[in-house]
Amino acid sequence: MLTAFWLSIAVVSAIPIGKFQAVFNGAEEKGHDEGNFRDLKVGELNFLHTTDTHGWLGSHLTQANYGADWGDFISFTTKFKERRIGSNDLLLIDTGDKHDGNGISDATVPNGIRSTEIFNEQDYDLLTLGNHELYTEDNTILEYYSTVVNDKFKGKYVASNVEFVTNESEIVPFGSKYRFFQTSNLRYNILAFSFLFNFQRANSRAIVTPAAEELQKDWFQEVVNSYPEEKVDVIIVFGHMPITDPEEHEINKVHAILRTYYPNSVIQYFGGHSHIRDFAIFDELSTGLQSGRFAETVGFLSIDNVRSEAPRFSRRYIDFNKDSFAHHSGVNFKKDLRTERGANVSSKIGEIREELNLTSVVGYVPRSYYMDSKPLTSKKNIYNLLTTNVLPLLKSKKTNSSKSRFILINTGSIRYDLYEGEFTKDTEYIVSPFSNDWNFVEIPLALAEDVAAYLNNGAILMTSMGPPESRMKAELPKRRDSCPFIHTPGFTKGYTTLDDFGCKGDDKVHNSELYFPVPNVVQSVELQAGWSESVHFVFYSFIQPYVINALNALNEEKKVVTYKFSDADCMKYGGKSTGELLKDYIRSLDKS
Repeated sequence: MLTAFWLSIAVVSAIPIGKFQAVFNGAEEKGHDEGNFRDLKVGELNFLHTTDTHGWLGSHLTQANYGADWGDFISFTTKFKERRIGSNDLLLIDTGDKHDGNGISDATVPNGIRSTEIFNEQDYDLLTLGNHELYTEDNTILEYYSTVVNDKFKGKYVASNVEFVTNESEIVPFGSKYRFFQTSNLRYNILAFSFLFNFQRANSRAIVTPAAEELQKDWFQEVVNSYPEEKVDVIIVFGHMPITDPEEHEINKVHAILRTYYPNSVIQYFGGHSHIRDFAIFDELSTGLQSGRFAETVGFLSIDNVRSEAPRFSRRYIDFNKDSFAHHSGVNFKKDLRTERGANVSSKIGEIREELNLTSVVGYVPRSYYMDSKPLTSKKNIYNLLTTNVLPLLKSKKTNSSKSRFILINTGSIRYDLYEGEFTKDTEYIVSPFSNDWNFVEIPLALAEDVAAYLNNGAILMTSMGPPESRMKAELPKRRDSCPFIHTPGFTKGYTTLDDFGCKGDDKVHNSELYFPVPNVVQSVELQAGWSESVHFVFYSFIQPYVINALNALNEEKKVVTYKFSDADCMKYGGKSTGELLKDYIRSLDKS
């Protein structure tokens, strides 16, 4: 039985929250609410942070909460700096994952060729890569030659534990190993590092070293010797690594190593990858911020008393829309937000959408379908829609269609809710951007019927197969604290985030959303009349290692066959992608 609870993203504190309440201005930040806005507290050193944009540069056309585009974001940062920062300092940071999630990035060959142009219009002070820049050679080569070596970002692109393999097979840093610089106004000395989590599925053009291992290398010791604690005001560690990591604790390992060399320095972390709004306290001189996903959030953080023994931190999650941008930048009306450069970028986005035919309508979605705000048994759940109506449409020219089959997908292959309204070319990329090939293996029914349960509940939980945010959302029932469930007429549904500072981090007060747990995999089962003992088990090529592992583990227990399964047992199945099948299904509704 699935248990519902309201959506307030869970975090696991690095230390007891109450211990440093005085230093951190209290667990709940004060400040008046204006028209259900919570204001920002600008400090001496300020940050705006994005992460996991995944190509969402053209706004969320069906969601007013996130209705700004990348040009509006550029206008906002310009106005915010002009009107709010004054003689203080502002740094812009991004922590990677710019592919796979939206037609602007995914409808081109190579993937991201146009979205990279748009993304690079923002004037980031520090930026890096995520794992989605490393799945394919094309993505990695594009990232390196379009952004890393771009004169605009010279020295600003940092990847401390990732290396690039050139066309001549030379191994070079993927940008800078670190950056040391002074802020423009208050002249703070900043030492910045960036780490990608321990990602081991990179293509042949990149090498990733675990962060803790990288920090044992000579280059890091040379940095420590060149920039000892007395020469550094703030250490920034930004990268594609969760701020809260209850499983691998990678960021905590990095923190422990840095504290051996910089015991009294302010260390500010900026994370990514798990697609959540998150803020964590590491110690009295260190916090971490993570700013959501899909251009739904701009994270804000400020630090006051930077050079004292008691710095004061403040955080806010800004909804990615023009109302929020106008309010926080201090302009009177939304029309006063836009700058000439921002307007030009917005116009360019519109041209790209037309050029890629992303607005082409192929059908009409009669109702909205949700990943996790409806239970799997609901007809409004997108996985229910897929397993019941969409996956059965898969056809193969290489197998006998009369054969019973199981079609299994990892839930992480679905990236977003499907909203009522027009189904466009862009919608296909938004819901399911991956072009995974279908493979299959012919196996006994006695094994096939247990694979999904093993992958969802077995001794080895394959949590990386689910949506990135599902692991952290599942932590919520374990928290001793909770935020009030909000249901106020006139408010829109949105984030009500629980983090180490409490429940008031979101810049706008929203009605709370329900959350239902999402399994690692779901499947469609078709048992044909007169079915035999063997079935075709169909799955994405991406999850083949997990499927083989499950089959061997189950067979060891059940003794169904006398051999071990391997890649040699898997064959190409062919057929359309899940996104294409979904498009076909929606198109068929107009004909029924």
